[in-house]
Amino acid sequence: MRVKELIEFGTKYLKETSEIPNKEARILLAHLLKKDLLWLVTHDMDELTCKEEYVKLLERRGQHEPIEYITNKASFYGEDFYVDERVLIPRPETEILINKVILTCKDIKAPHIVEIGCGSGIISIMLSKLLEDAKVIALDISKDAIEVAKINAQALHVKQNLEFIQSDLLSNLKLEKFDILVSNPPYIADDEPLHVGLSYEPDLALFGGSVGDEILKRIIDAFIARDIKVLACEMGYDQRDKITNYLKQYELEAEFYKDLAGIDRGFIIKKGA
Repeated sequence: MRVKELIEFGTKYLKETSEIPNKEARILLAHLLKKDLLWLVTHDMDELTCKEEYVKLLERRGQHEPIEYITNKASFYGEDFYVDERVLIPRPETEILINKVILTCKDIKAPHIVEIGCGSGIISIMLSKLLEDAKVIALDISKDAIEVAKINAQALHVKQNLEFIQSDLLSNLKLEKFDILVSNPPYIADDEPLHVGLSYEPDLALFGGSVGDEILKRIIDAFIARDIKVLACEMGYDQRDKITNYLKQYELEAEFYKDLAGIDRGFIIKKGA
């Protein structure tokens, strides 16, 4: 079949699964051929003999497997990151969290940053690239996640100011001073039903406890105990009141922010603010 015909076939196949079937059909074919999307446009009349292999990819997507896991690639903050089933797929709204940290760092010389739950490494890697004078330590309880994050750090040529450590929260970290603690932790309740696509993502990166905010609260406790200056954290859309009430015991207030859809997405806590 010609390139054009394969794309038409793939588009029809994904019509019931994808909201953007033509785009995903093109992405999967380009991935199979190890070409970019522009190549498909300029070679749309080329004859190919890869329909069988292409159908296998379409079948995986047809079963709602995220396209990022099929292609092992996710775009985030203008970079391509390697992802697989060991880590959460990056979400665009997490770029807001990075921007919040960068804004906070403008008044801090050579900021010392620690991330809890680095997953694929997107936050720590981008902060290391965008804040060249920063020292960043990325933590994750999952050895598998640390391995994926190291793959991305190497691919994006981040070495000098970034360190990865396997740790449950801050437990394996030396008693050193940090300016900023950043995290996009699990915050979904254990019994909350998931969209079928989320079923492919690791439970460890999704579920935050029986209520959902247990790990968030542990992170706040760690932030207080280690005398860190700033906490920047993502949260669930319905957890603003819970976080506000939890902070009362520490006599602290959070600055909450929304994502582009106007949904509560995260918060910043500054000691002494």
